[in-house]
Amino acid sequence: MRIARFLIDLAPLRESRAFRYAYAARTATVLVTGMLLVAASIQLYDLTASSVAVAALNASMALPMGLALIVGGVLSDRIDRRKLMLWSRSVYVISVLLFLGNALLPQPLVWPIYLAAVIGGAAGGISVPAMMSATPALVGRPHLAAAAALSGLAMQLGGVIGPLLAGALIAGPGLVFCYAIVLAGVVATPVLLRALPPLPPRAPAGGGGGAGLFHAFVEGLRYMLATPLLRNLLLIDLAAVVFATPLALLPEWGDTVLGMGAEATGALYSAPAAGAVLAALASGWTRGHPRPGRIVIVAVEVWGLAIVLLAFSTTLYVSFLALAIMGAADTVSKMMRMTLVQQHTPDHLLGRMSSLWMTQSSLGTAAGNMQMGLVSRWFSPSLALLAGGAACTMAGSLFGLTANTLKKVEGGPR
Repeated sequence: MRIARFLIDLAPLRESRAFRYAYAARTATVLVTGMLLVAASIQLYDLTASSVAVAALNASMALPMGLALIVGGVLSDRIDRRKLMLWSRSVYVISVLLFLGNALLPQPLVWPIYLAAVIGGAAGGISVPAMMSATPALVGRPHLAAAAALSGLAMQLGGVIGPLLAGALIAGPGLVFCYAIVLAGVVATPVLLRALPPLPPRAPAGGGGGAGLFHAFVEGLRYMLATPLLRNLLLIDLAAVVFATPLALLPEWGDTVLGMGAEATGALYSAPAAGAVLAALASGWTRGHPRPGRIVIVAVEVWGLAIVLLAFSTTLYVSFLALAIMGAADTVSKMMRMTLVQQHTPDHLLGRMSSLWMTQSSLGTAAGNMQMGLVSRWFSPSLALLAGGAACTMAGSLFGLTANTLKKVEGGPR
């Protein structure tokens, strides 16, 4: 019984057929997205030999994604969420076709990579709020923590396998073959989503919902700003991703610091997901934890310390371990944050709240990658990681030392 308490809860998969299909679609999406990010990053670094160019790739995805998340959040609270997911994941196919077509050229160009990233970021931004806001309807609010853990596991398993597979394929059959596999996975996702039932949003008590796009977005933003718990959750996550996101440095780290090739870079990209998988598999203890906010704070502190460890590593093994610890800490924090957001947000605002959450995560990650790339160029990769990791740890400690709703919030289903 004691061991079972720490194992991941499979109840949402057992009890909800619709969640099983949604889970399969999410897993396929994360798998091919992980492959795509690594393939595009390696290709871009080979063409430019610049970590800043790789960081700009992340920004090219994040900026349109941020705008699309705002639109997608409002739409998720107004129209059928299943239709929204189907439409957006179908548009994502265009992005992968551009990546593949450019790789087939005798001399691949840089600008199509960025264009494809813009289209993919926008399509993903529309679909994410719809998926997140549909989860309570698929599993019921008592199972939100278990669903968050399972979703995290799917994301991280895809994040482990995707980068490793991308590195192996690029080193073996080649970049074009890797993009072709990604295309097959992207095409399969809408097929899985078609099995979901209609998922219309629930109207708020007393009616409403007829405001314009901007007004509706502002309504969600006001709710988040007026709710101290949600505001603190957003701020602590923003601090972590802005200060301590090292992904843009990994091609340079694998090439110049470790002196290894594409397979090592793929392993580095998979390391955070490897740690996250272990954290998700052992996530049973998160069910009904009495102080979920404190867990978020500790997880952010551990995240920063892991990046400090990475700054001092000179071997693939230590680098992998540091990134794995970062991924485990991020996943624990993410599971707790996702559960708290969904528990403390009414259904008619879930789409907008999910979009706000993902917007700050996407734009914050892009900003973090960019600052890491710039500090690396001006000084060194090691110094960029050391400064970012230390700042992340201090930010988490600041939340731990001050009185706030994040420390006081109680766990358990609502």
